[in-house]
This record gives sequence, structure tokens and C-alpha cells, in this order.
Amino acid sequence: MATVVKGLTSVVNVLETYRGRDRVMRFLTYAAMFLGGDGSTPLQIKWKILSSELSGCRVILRLFDDLSMLLYNMSISFGRKEKGLLKPLEICTALFNQLYYPSEHIAWFRQKKILSGNSAPFSLFGLLFWALALLGEIAKCLVRLMRLNAQAKSLQKQRKLDRDSSHETSPQNIQIQENLKKLATEKMDCILLFLQYSCDFINAISWMPPGVLWAQKLKSSTNGILGMIASFIMLYRNWPSSQNS
Repeated sequence: MATVVKGLTSVVNVLETYRGRDRVMRFLTYAAMFLGGDGSTPLQIKWKILSSELSGCRVILRLFDDLSMLLYNMSISFGRKEKGLLKPLEICTALFNQLYYPSEHIAWFRQKKILSGNSAPFSLFGLLFWALALLGEIAKCLVRLMRLNAQAKSLQKQRKLDRDSSHETSPQNIQIQENLKKLATEKMDCILLFLQYSCDFINAISWMPPGVLWAQKLKSSTNGILGMIASFIMLYRNWPSSQNS
């Protein structure tokens, strides 16, 4: 009984936050997309309707995300605090993420006939900015993985030299082992992010107009699987710890 209560508490803690609820809705949107398939049966059509409605709900909720993204980008100075190769990647990613929201908003207002004009160009702009932001995130993950691997190799070399100079485990060696564990955790998190962004990037390109790489070539069920993988990683990385439950 205690385990059930603990599990329900974690779920409720996620659903009571805006970001947590959005991630759950995102997962369910893609799950329904997967179950909807090509919509060839009455049951599949129902799943596709559910996926469309959940997606539409998330679009409406994102109407209020501009300021949150702006505040976040301002807190990181739009990536200008970074050094080396990460700096231009952070700047471009922050800019593309910021531009995504107004593009999607204008497209939505035009789709609903609140604003006059064709929604297609702004829908395409939103998709393009999302894809470019994801590409930037993927590149950032690769750069960070290279840095983490370089740090790990350096620490492993230090540990070997320390062992060669002393038969006993020194305090320095213990500290090196702890640092290696931290690097391994950071590396795993970076790999998960890389997988998440890659799945979303594949989907983003697949919804582009025909002629762009693999655009319009993936099945709806494939998009659903990729979306579920990315959404599951988002939930896993941000799930409340037992200490916070």
C-alpha cells in the first residue's frame, strides 16, 4: 500500500506542475499517434482524433510560453556566457527557440481565422526554427560528450600514475574515482539528451515539405514511436526523486 501511495504521489507531483503535465500530455499525444497509425480503421481514427486534440491543447498552452523562454534566455545571456565552440551553438539555439513561439502563435491565430492570411508559411517557420534548435542541441551534446571523454581520460591517467606510485589507495585516488563517477553520470545524461533531441529532430524533418531529406517519408506510427521515446526521456530525466516525493 505504501508503495502505491508513493507512486501515486510522484505522478501527482508531476501532473501538478505545468511542465510535468505538458510532458505527460506530450507522451500521450505521441502514443495516440502511434495507435492511430494510418487511420484506416474506425478505432485508429479515434486515436488520431485524440492525438490531434491533445496536440491542439498543447499549442494553446504554449501561447503563454514566450516570456518563460525569454526569461530563461536572458538568464543565460542568450548563450554568450559559454566559451569555445559551445558559445555560437548556445546563441543560435537560444535564438531559434525564442523565434519558434511567435511563429507558432501567428500560424495558430491564422488557422483559427483570428488573424487574416495564410497560416502555412508561419507553420513552416515554426517547424524550421524547431528543427534548427534541435540540431543545435544535438551539436551541443556532441561537444559536451567530447569534453567529458577528454576529462575522463585525464582522470584515468592520473589514477594510474597515483596507483603506480603507491600500493595503497590514497585520498587523491579516492577523489579521482568519485570524479569519474560524476563524469559517468553526466555522460549518461548527455547521451539521453542526444537521443531525445535526435528523435525529435527526425520527426521535425519528416513533417517538412516533400523534398527535404526524409520529409513526408515516415509513417505516422513511426513518428509516434520516436515521439514517445523523446517524451519518455523527458519524463525520466525530470521525474521527482524519492526525497522530493
